[in-house]
Amino acid sequence: MIITKIKRIASTNRYHLYADEQWQGIFLDEILAIYKLKTDQEIDEDEFRKIKKENDRKVSFDMAVCYMEKYVVSQKGIKDYLKKKGFDDQTISATIEKLKDYGYVDDEKFARNYFDSLTASKGKRAIVNKLREKGVSKEIIDDLLTEIEDEDEIFKATVLAEKFAKNREKSLKNKQKCLAHLVRKGYDYTVAQQATNNVFNSYEGENYDWI
Repeated sequence: MIITKIKRIASTNRYHLYADEQWQGIFLDEILAIYKLKTDQEIDEDEFRKIKKENDRKVSFDMAVCYMEKYVVSQKGIKDYLKKKGFDDQTISATIEKLKDYGYVDDEKFARNYFDSLTASKGKRAIVNKLREKGVSKEIIDDLLTEIEDEDEIFKATVLAEKFAKNREKSLKNKQKCLAHLVRKGYDYTVAQQATNNVFNSYEGENYDWI
């Protein structure tokens, strides 16, 4: 096979490499230098595959670290990102293990930070769903949920209900809307029910403590 083009990506240390006019991937400058790869060079396919495998692991790690500098992500988040970038499962697994060795990947720490950012405005159900979407394990989620007391859930839901009810008429219709609002925020029905009643208990007229 013939290396037909090597093109630098902006001002980075990465290059697009083409062989036989076909894109072969992103290569690091150090790999190009070590193996003296250059345009119009003929190279054995088996040798190129070995070089590419080594390169892909370096590029995958490099890109993962850069991604983690911009975003707080779980192990699953990194896997999904690298998958979208076209890396194979073997390369991704090797990258994850290397990140773990360096202490860059810590799902417990990630889950804790994400959990803390959600507890002020989300109910248990929403928090569980969000953590699951991020790939956090059931064990970690269950441990975090033990920190949420029922009284705290009702208090937070009541605060949200008060915000919802502000400047609204204390009517049956708005009471129903408030309940639905809290359920959408991820609070269990019983918690949303209690919080809604806490705020709308001053409704005058027929007894509408129905929820």
